[in-house]
Amino acid sequence: MHHPGRPAAATTVLLALSLAACGGSSSPAATTAAEPSAAAPSAAVSEAPAASAAPAGGVAEPTEKLTAEDGRVIVYPPGWWTKEDMGIVYVATNGKTADSLVLSGTVKPGESYVQFGQNSILSGGTTDPAVHLPDYMKMLIEGQAMKAGAPVAITVAGMPAAKMSASNDKLQLVAVTVKVQDDMFADVIAYGAPGEEAALEELVLRMVEGMTFPAS
Repeated sequence: MHHPGRPAAATTVLLALSLAACGGSSSPAATTAAEPSAAAPSAAVSEAPAASAAPAGGVAEPTEKLTAEDGRVIVYPPGWWTKEDMGIVYVATNGKTADSLVLSGTVKPGESYVQFGQNSILSGGTTDPAVHLPDYMKMLIEGQAMKAGAPVAITVAGMPAAKMSASNDKLQLVAVTVKVQDDMFADVIAYGAPGEEAALEELVLRMVEGMTFPAS
């Protein structure tokens, strides 16, 4: 991960289960940003052709690149559905994966949905990723009645980071936050099927390692 040279606008925690999934694209180009909505998603969803499925015992390699409007570069597996909405980047195995998450709170085995956000560190706020992450995830975990594990401090590309997981009977979640500069966290949340925590964690860590940020 390339160290960023400028902060981006702060974002609040998003409940991805209530986001509209329409407007996705299978190309690396970011879509036009629009206000996130809790309304029911449109039935018209563009589905990525020939999406890469996770191989047995592993994960699809994130080799494609999406350049967001703020210059961040997100990596993801070939053929995946993509969307950018108000500074948040979303990628999924296909459009139906996104629809399933929004409409029923589920993801099929072998499929994934990942969102990439950023949060400014406000004056007096914590700079510890292991403290920030559970606070960032609290609303989502409580809203979906998930059982969460404790955050674990890690290092990503030489930068302080943390990871944690949560699950219920419908969904597995893995989240990673990285302190990408003195006043900014990059927050990544991945959703998958129950029982797929190991593969989901491997995928999200590869994606996080591949992120780059624009120089000032």
